[in-house]
Amino acid sequence: MDLLLTLGEIETLTGRKRTKEQCASLDAMGVRWKVNASGALIVGRRHVEQVLCGEDLSQAPETKRPNFEALHA
Repeated sequence: MDLLLTLGEIETLTGRKRTKEQCASLDAMGVRWKVNASGALIVGRRHVEQVLCGEDLSQAPETKRPNFEALHA
C-alpha cells in the first residue's frame, strides 16, 4: 500500500474534483494535506486512517529530551 492517497482516492474521500474544493473538504474533516513541488495535492494515508478511525491525534507521543540542567550541576 502506498504512503500517499492517489488522486482518485482523494476525489472519493472529499467528493470533489477541484483541488481548492478538495482542500476545503479535507480541512472540514480535520485531515492535513500538503501541495508538492508540482502543485499536486498530497495526503498521507496513515493520517487519513487515524482521522477516519477516530484515533485521538491530540496526544502526541512523549518526546525524550536531554537534561541540560545536569550540565550546570
